[in-house]
Amino acid sequence: MHAPDPSAAPRGHSITIVTLGVTDLQRSIDFYTALGWPVSPASDPAMCTFVLTPSTVLGLVPTGILEGDSGLRTAARAPGEFGGVTLAVNGHDEADVDAILARAVTAGATLHKAASLQDWGGYPGYSGYFLDPDGHPWEVAYAPFIEILDNGNLKLPA
Repeated sequence: MHAPDPSAAPRGHSITIVTLGVTDLQRSIDFYTALGWPVSPASDPAMCTFVLTPSTVLGLVPTGILEGDSGLRTAARAPGEFGGVTLAVNGHDEADVDAILARAVTAGATLHKAASLQDWGGYPGYSGYFLDPDGHPWEVAYAPFIEILDNGNLKLPA
């Protein structure tokens, strides 16, 4: 197997929108704006709301609409069951991670795993998890080996 040629990748393409199926659109809008992310004026409050983060747009769509659009059915999960995907926010330090987790809980999240020191295969870190009002898991992490740029993007080690 050969390593992919980075020059062959489509220019200018990146992950631009992460869309979450939600059961109560207004509750989700309230939750994510309480985390400090504004809603785009391009949003349609009856169908799709775009929450603006520094580097990615978060789409919030009622689950039924998203099922119809994608042709996929939502798998029933009990609270706390893992669906195979996590979202992440990186903090600038351990105190920032704690503050983000606290803000999420105040906004209506469930603290799933308190922040603690981590060893990611020899890379040190600090992280915890919250579940948003629809149970989507979010990791809040500080990784001293990853730089957060002024535009919110991450610079991974070479």
